[in-house]
Amino acid sequence: MHILSLLFNSINFKENIKAKREYTEQSSASFKVFKVEQKAFTAYWHYHPEIELTYITKGSGLRFVGDEVSTFEEGDFIWVAPNVPHQWVSSKEVEEVEAYVIQIDQERLMQIPELKDLFNQFQHKISGLNFTPVETSLKHFATTLFNTKNSTSQFFKLLELLHQLSQQKGELIPMMKNSTQQIIGNERLDIIHRFIFENYQQQIELEALATKVNMTKTSFCRWFKQAKGISFVAYLHQFRIEQACHLLKNTRRSKSQIAYEVGFDSISQFNRTFKKIKGVSPSEFSKIISL
Repeated sequence: MHILSLLFNSINFKENIKAKREYTEQSSASFKVFKVEQKAFTAYWHYHPEIELTYITKGSGLRFVGDEVSTFEEGDFIWVAPNVPHQWVSSKEVEEVEAYVIQIDQERLMQIPELKDLFNQFQHKISGLNFTPVETSLKHFATTLFNTKNSTSQFFKLLELLHQLSQQKGELIPMMKNSTQQIIGNERLDIIHRFIFENYQQQIELEALATKVNMTKTSFCRWFKQAKGISFVAYLHQFRIEQACHLLKNTRRSKSQIAYEVGFDSISQFNRTFKKIKGVSPSEFSKIISL
């Protein structure tokens, strides 16, 4: 009776939202499924205690999970660990985005003894898992969950999805260098991310950014390195290179156009930074993605 009671008290709800989602509200549900449809994903650095699975069905841009910055596009399928700050931000040319999101209350479900082993398979010291390369049919579990009206059926479909994912080798998203600093400084990092998105195409003055978060330039640089594990300049370079990767994948602009568009002062600086971060030159990267 105990297991059955937990199962049927864990009924989830689903909702279709038109704006970015805030922190998850209190609920007796063990998981939630919702669909996001809006013009774009905007910068919103946030976290919550639930596991989150996000399946992007429309849109492209940059994905931030913990310390990792990567491009995303249609088909992106990401597992975000509990309390890991994250956000998806659309590229400027995107006119519409769509995503299916599953949020799972792991602690509630692990009260069911039979599910402990299943969740223990995901218990790594990581920020998340990238399941984008898995078969499309597996990703469609997310859309099926949203479209299934019977709550009990949804629950068992979720268990099947989790079981299938546990058999896959998702790409590890590394653990944050300093998760405590990032959570405590969540609002500050949100301001910083917004500032970068608004200004990355031009020269960014550290004094101006430090003022935005009520810090001196020196204290800002020290705090940022403690929070992110790298300097602000290195983080900005990483951001610009990921933007460049997105443009190389999705536009026909020349490499020199892209270099200046993402904020580099010279082609040589762009090429040198690109190879340092991605391990290949922009030309080699273009050849790889064209295969």
